Amino acid sequence: MKLFIDSAKIDEIKNSISLGYVQGITTNPTLLKSAEVWNYNKNLRSFYSKLLDLFDGEVFVQIPLREFQNVLDEIEPLDRTRLIIKIPSVSNGVEIAKRIMNLGYKICATAVYTPFQAIVWASLNVEYIAVYFNRMEIAGIDAIENVKNILNSISSKSNTKVIAASIKTFEQLNSLVQIGIDHMTIGYDLLEKLIESNNSRNDADKFDEDMASVIEAFYQKRKPKI
Repeated sequence: MKLFIDSAKIDEIKNSISLGYVQGITTNPTLLKSAEVWNYNKNLRSFYSKLLDLFDGEVFVQIPLREFQNVLDEIEPLDRTRLIIKIPSVSNGVEIAKRIMNLGYKICATAVYTPFQAIVWASLNVEYIAVYFNRMEIAGIDAIENVKNILNSISSKSNTKVIAASIKTFEQLNSLVQIGIDHMTIGYDLLEKLIESNNSRNDADKFDEDMASVIEAFYQKRKPKI
C-alpha cells in the first residue's frame, strides 16, 4: 500500500510527511493554483526542488498538453528517478508520454475514467494510472464497479500500478480497500485522521495511566525506609 498527499501547500505537505506513512506527493495545476505557489517560489523548478528536498519519496508533476516543453525545460535539472510526470489520458497525451519516457521520465496517466484508457496506458508500460474516483462519483458513475473493471483490464503481468485519486471520505477509502486498491492520493484533511480513533486514544491514555502506576510502584519499592 502507498499513500500520497494530494496537495501543493507546503505546510500541509510537511505535516503529512511528518506523520510517517506518506510515500509521495501528488500535484496538479488546480492544486498549484489553489496554493498560489507563485507567491512563495521563484518558479516551478524551485517549487518542485523544495518538495524533492523534503523527503526521499516520489513527487508527481502534471505538465500541460499545450507547450509542455516549457515546463519540462524548467524541471529538467531535477531528479528524474523521483519525479513522476502526469499526463491526462487523451490522444495527444500518448504521443507526449512516449517522447517523455524516451527522456528517462516515469509517467502517470491521469484523468483515467475507462478500462479502455487503462488498457492503452498499461500497453505503454507507464508507471502509474490515476483513476479519478471522486470525480466519477460526482459524475454519477458507479465508481467502484468502474475501478474493478479497470483493475481487471490490466494484466497481472503488467508493471503498471493503479492509483485511486483524490479520495475525500472514509467511505470511499474503505470501499477501495475492499476491492484491492494499493495506491491512493488523499487530501490533507482526511490523511491526518487515518491513524486516529477515539477508542485507540482512550486505550492509549489508559495504558499511560497504568504505566505511571507501575513506575510509581517500582519507585515506592526502591525508596529507602526511614
